[in-house]
Amino acid sequence: MLDMSYLGKEFPEFIFEVDRSKIKELCLAIGDENPIFLNKEEAQKAGYKDTPASLTFPTLMNFWGYPEIWNRMTEMGIDIKKLLHAKEEYEYFSPIYPGDVITGKVKVDSMRASSAMDMVTFKSIYSRDGEEVLIAKMTIVVPKGENA
Repeated sequence: MLDMSYLGKEFPEFIFEVDRSKIKELCLAIGDENPIFLNKEEAQKAGYKDTPASLTFPTLMNFWGYPEIWNRMTEMGIDIKKLLHAKEEYEYFSPIYPGDVITGKVKVDSMRASSAMDMVTFKSIYSRDGEEVLIAKMTIVVPKGENA
């Protein structure tokens, strides 16, 4: 049963140091061959100071930087063996580069429980040197019932 008392709760901050190899690994894993994410010279030709993190990189920062999220979900009553990824949203204020030290903070942004499914949205705010660089939202769905 989903514990609705978690609505609005913020989890402890975490630190994630952006590594060039993680940017490249993610791009290779998802088949993104855009050279600005893989080659510093190509990125600089395109106007970046270095290879920027790809657009979906915040998901990696969240799970590698704050692996405790799985324990928090379990505490909230989420059956992590059944969860489905519903959607992901990103609002960038600045590119993220290799060597950046990013501070992340995850908050339970919304929750909905019903007899058919539970839905939870987590909002992550990422900062570099005290300045927000990104807001990411991840919505998950947990189906209920015997066949879920």
